[in-house]
Amino acid sequence: MSSDRAVDKIPAIKPRPVEMQVLCLGLSRTATMTMYTAVNKLGYRSYHFTESVQPQNIKLGHVKCWAEALRYKVLGKGEPYGPADFDKILQEYSAVTDMPCANFAKELVEAFPNAKVILTQRDPESWVKSVETSFYTILSWRLWPFMKWLSPEGWPYVEETLQLGLADWTAPNDWRDRKALAKYMPTHVAHVRSLVKPENLLEFHPRDGWEPLCRFLGKEPPAGNEPFPYVNKGDNAANIFRVAVAFSLVKILGPYLLVTVVAVVAWRWAVRV
Repeated sequence: MSSDRAVDKIPAIKPRPVEMQVLCLGLSRTATMTMYTAVNKLGYRSYHFTESVQPQNIKLGHVKCWAEALRYKVLGKGEPYGPADFDKILQEYSAVTDMPCANFAKELVEAFPNAKVILTQRDPESWVKSVETSFYTILSWRLWPFMKWLSPEGWPYVEETLQLGLADWTAPNDWRDRKALAKYMPTHVAHVRSLVKPENLLEFHPRDGWEPLCRFLGKEPPAGNEPFPYVNKGDNAANIFRVAVAFSLVKILGPYLLVTVVAVVAWRWAVRV
């Protein structure tokens, strides 16, 4: 009997190509792109929300899976995702950061009990301001109906995942409630601390640099005194999404645009003759 769940359509790779070793469980906009970049430089393959919209992962249905998992967690619709389900989505990765992984901190700690946990955080007021220039800005775009029509297998689930991710943090209030959002930061920090033994948890800020991170992970710092990466500041998240949308448009409409350009050039040449 075939399953309607998106996660059941992802082929399981046995044995797992790489062990899950690092769970960066700080909320989005707490240096998650910086952590994604840093752990990749240390030799891990990290999963950030941007990975879910890579072409191969779109084909596998990653964004559908995250929307499905959040639909149950936030709305109580469908079925809960268990350890095997999260393992299938993340089976080619050895580290995670950002939402929607951070929305499932407890589930991921249970699914990957041997992984080390890193927690980033920030002042709730400045965090909400950062979410304002990223999540809320992106979700306010008038282009969403066109994007969803253009790529029905991807963008509708991206929008749903973003909204449900926020709803998870503001529950039981509406996902647009900024005051409820601010209250969630200390709640999440306390939640992650409760899940992990102190010796398996690193509370980290990028200003701490490579030394405590590498010591915790048992890794050597990058060669050549490479500075610790600081990426995705300010409204960069919205800019990254804009670039992703542009590439999506070019990929889908590119052939039609090329035909149009060739037709116009040919018509102008014919008129001149």
